[in-house]
This record gives sequence, structure tokens and C-alpha cells, in this order.
Amino acid sequence: MTTQLRRDTGGPEAESGQQDWFALELEGVLELLGSEHGGLTDEEAARRLAQYGPNLLPRRRPPSLPEILLRQFRSPLIYLLGIAAAVSLVIGEVKDAAFILGVLLINAIIGTVQEARAERASQALQQLLRIRTAVRRSQRVLDVDAESLVPGDVVYLESGNRVPADIRLIAAHGLEVDESLLTGESLPVAKNADWSGDPGTALADRLNMLHAGAMVARGRCHGVVVATGTKSAIGRLTLDVLGAEGGRPPLVERMEIFTRRIALAVLVAAAAIGAIGIFLGRYAVTEMFMFGVALAVSAIPEGLPVALTVALAIGTTRMAKRGVIVRRLAAVEGLGSCTLIASDKTGTLTCNELTVQQVRAPDGRKFTVSGEGFVPEGDVLLGDLPVPPDQVQTLGGRARPAPQWNQAGGGARPRGGAGGAGPPPQGGGSHA
Repeated sequence: MTTQLRRDTGGPEAESGQQDWFALELEGVLELLGSEHGGLTDEEAARRLAQYGPNLLPRRRPPSLPEILLRQFRSPLIYLLGIAAAVSLVIGEVKDAAFILGVLLINAIIGTVQEARAERASQALQQLLRIRTAVRRSQRVLDVDAESLVPGDVVYLESGNRVPADIRLIAAHGLEVDESLLTGESLPVAKNADWSGDPGTALADRLNMLHAGAMVARGRCHGVVVATGTKSAIGRLTLDVLGAEGGRPPLVERMEIFTRRIALAVLVAAAAIGAIGIFLGRYAVTEMFMFGVALAVSAIPEGLPVALTVALAIGTTRMAKRGVIVRRLAAVEGLGSCTLIASDKTGTLTCNELTVQQVRAPDGRKFTVSGEGFVPEGDVLLGDLPVPPDQVQTLGGRARPAPQWNQAGGGARPRGGAGGAGPPPQGGGSHA
């Protein structure tokens, strides 16, 4: 019977989230977690999921449609145009007021449509990136969403699997893990369940631990979950990133400067013309005031916000055709203003995956292999024609053109096939 999570030590969900699980004996880890080698029961897992919440990384709440709409009016130039519309109504220029308000509405609609579309695409992409993993519960191995993992779960991983949470290894066989997302080290790290370290050992040197976000490059293993969500190493890193203040787009800064200058110039010009009319032209004060207001309203460029929004929307559409999702229109101009971009390479600009793209047979034939990374989908092509599955199996005896062929096992399989070995029927197979 699975015992409840020990509270005297804070457990994996302690406020600090910094328990040195790697420095403890395995049996001590299981005892503190209230778990066993056979994992949790379904009932205990459900109780812990309700108590600790899903295994999700922190993220900003996506804006609602009204929030996106209101965001389109947060601009100094928009404020100035709104004031101009209000003044036009006061002085009786209804047509001018209606025109300005129409321009503001068109600008808001264009911006809202573009940003709402980008938000939907971003949310859909996040759904596609959901991880499934094999977990032992109630003495059987289940394939579940990584979101449902809780501290104390025993999970199984093999080549090609993404590590779903922070895990203390129980057993490992030829295990090598890509931890570049956390450490920046592009080479896989060999893991050992029997390794023991001192408290305070650096994350990159904890050889009996797997951390969420890492990728299993070779081998297979099983271990017990010790931290999920924000308590994991990548969860704490994500919180730090979300807490950082972002810079303002150059377009917003330039628009604020332009708005201040044009407002000052219009006010000075209207005041000067009014003074000249009163003192030299002998016009009434009321008459010159109305004239100055009309001049100020007419001098404000009503079409500028729409022109900017349309130009940014066109740039966003062109980038979308190249597979780039732009969530904020101003980000297009901000990216165009960049002269230097500092970025991590491994896992950001590159996938850190070896994928066979071409196979040359002994008879001189050249085969092309499609597919990416560890996704078990793809085709083997001879010229522009796909190779029949039975011939692909024959090719597999000579060479192995797939991500799994670069690993320790698995041969060629038709589309959708899976390779590798291990307790659970996990993904990570060949392209072909």
C-alpha cells in the first residue's frame, strides 16, 4: 500500500523546491516521496494531482479578445486622435469626428484580427507539443499525458523520449541524455542510477538525475518523479524568465516622441495664429479660438495609425508564411530594428539531432529519407517516387536511414512504425 507523502521534510513540493534528491539513497528517496518501486496507485495519484496541481510549466495567461482589442488603443497617437475627435464633436464638426473615430475603429479591428489569429496559432502549437509518457500505476504500465504526473510516480523512458519531470533514476541501461536546454552542453551526458553525490553538486553533474526538458539520446531507464511543474529545475528557470521585464519596441518609443512633437507643434501653431488674428486682424476671441481648434484637428495625421497597422499586418502575414508566429504587431518592426541578436545555439537555433537524409546503395542508387528528429514519420524516396515498404525492410538490413538508425537499435519501418526496446511501448522510431 502506498503511503502518504512525508511532510516532515517538506516533500518534493516544499516551498523551496530545492531538495537534494541526488544526494540521498534510493530507498530514502522513495520513503520521503511515499512511493514504492511499483509506483503509486491510481487513487493516490489522483489525490496528489488534486493537491499539487498538473505538471505544467508556468506561462502567462493568454489575453482575451476584449484585452487584445483594448490594447490597440494604447498608443499616444491614438490618445491624441481621440482628443481631436472629442474636440470636433464639441465645436460641431460631426463629420470630422466621425471620420476620426472610423479610422480608429478600422485600426483596432485590423490589429485585433492579426493578434488574435497569432494567439490561436500559438495555443494550437502548444497543444501539439504536449508530451506523453509511460508510468506505472496500480501494478500496470499506462501511457498518460505528462501533465498528470505527480511526485512519487514511477516512469519509463527510452531513446527519443522527452523527460517530463525531474526524476531520480532507479535503473538505467546505456543511458545518455541531452541536457542542452538546461546546461548548454551539446554533448549527451551518460547517466548512472548508482552514482551518488554530495549536497550542492551542480545540476550538470547530477548523474543519477533526469531533469524536465531534457531528451533521452540513447538507452532506456525508469525512475521516480521527485519534482513537477514550477518545482522542477526548468520550472524555476521559467519563473525567473517570466519575471524579467521586457524592453519596449522601438516603434512604440518613436511614436511617443513623434506624438509629443506633433502635439507641441500644433498647439504652438494654433496659439500663434489665434494671437495674430486677435491682435492684428481684430477678430473676436471666440472666433479665433474655434479657428485654432479646427486647425489643430486638421493638422493631426488621422491616417497614420492605419497606415502603420496595415504595414505591420503585411509583415506579419509574410512571416507567417515562413513559419514565424508574431503575437504582437509591434514586434515586427522591433525585429527589423535589431542589429545584433544573442542566442543560445543548441536547442534554439539547432535541434541537436542527427538525422539521415540520404542513403547510397552498393548498386549506386541514391535514396532520400524525409522526416525530422525523433518523429516516427517519413518516407524513403528513390528520385521522386516512394519506395514500397517491403523494399524499405530490405534496405534496413544494409543501412538504417532514420533517427533511430543513429541510435542503438531499431531498423527501417514503414510510416508510423516505432523502434527501440523497453518496458513500455514508447515512441521514438524511424522515419521510414
